[in-house]
Amino acid sequence: MGGIGERMAFFSGGRRSLHVPGKDRKEVQTMKVADLTLKLYLGMPRFPVKWYPAPEFEDILHVDNDPAGAHRYASKATLFSHGGTHLDSPKHFNYFDGKKTIDLVPAETLVNDTVWVHLPEKKELEAITAEDLKKATEGLTVKGKTLLITTGYTDTNWGKEDYFAVSPYLGVDAAEWIVEQGVPMVAIDFQTDKPGDSAFPVHNELLSHEVYILEYINNVYQLIEKGFGREFILSCGSLKLDGLEASTARVFAIEA
Repeated sequence: MGGIGERMAFFSGGRRSLHVPGKDRKEVQTMKVADLTLKLYLGMPRFPVKWYPAPEFEDILHVDNDPAGAHRYASKATLFSHGGTHLDSPKHFNYFDGKKTIDLVPAETLVNDTVWVHLPEKKELEAITAEDLKKATEGLTVKGKTLLITTGYTDTNWGKEDYFAVSPYLGVDAAEWIVEQGVPMVAIDFQTDKPGDSAFPVHNELLSHEVYILEYINNVYQLIEKGFGREFILSCGSLKLDGLEASTARVFAIEA
C-alpha cells in the first residue's frame, strides 16, 4: 500500500471507495473501515478517583419547545477531555512548558500510516515489553508511523468493576523502545501505566518526547472480523480544543 500522501478517498453513491492518483476513477477498490471508538453514554465507567467527572447530556431544544415549530432537537453535552477513547498531548503532564496542546497536534499525526501489533495472549496485570514489540514488528518499518497495540482487553472487559485495576499495561522499556523508533503516536486498548503506579512513568516517557497517546481503543474484533492486515491508516478525530491537554476522539482504521 502506498504512502498516505499518494492516496485520496472519495465517496460515490454511498459506496466507500478509494481513488489512486494516476488511475481512472472507475478503477476503485472498496475500503475496509473499522470504528475503534468507545461510545460515550450516561453512567459509563470512569477512572476510580473522585475528581473524574461523568458525562452529562441535556436537551436544549426538542420537538415540544421548538419556537419555530420545526420539531427540532438540539443538545448540550458536557464531556471530560479524558473520557472514553481520547488523545493525550504533552501538556497533560506539563511538558514543553504546556505549549504542546491538543489543538496543535499535526494533522499528519492524527491521520497516519499505522502498524498494528496484536497481543491477545497478554494477561491481567501483565506488561507489554520492548521485546514483545520488537518481535511483533520484525520486518516492518515503524518510524514515523502510528503504532497500534491491542490485546482485546477493552473489548472483553469494559464495564467490569475491576477494569481499571487489573489491566495489562505498557512497560517502561516498551515506552523507551517506542521513543527510540521515532513513533509519533501510540494507540492502545489497555492502561498506559501499570495500575496503581502514581508516578506514571510511561506517560512521562512518551509525552516528554512528544509521543501522543491514544487511549481506550475498542472494537478490535472488527479488525479481525474484517480481515485487516498489519498495516493500514488510523484516523484520530480529536477535537481542536484551544489550549487543552487532551480530547475525546472518534477513531477509524481504514484499509484499501
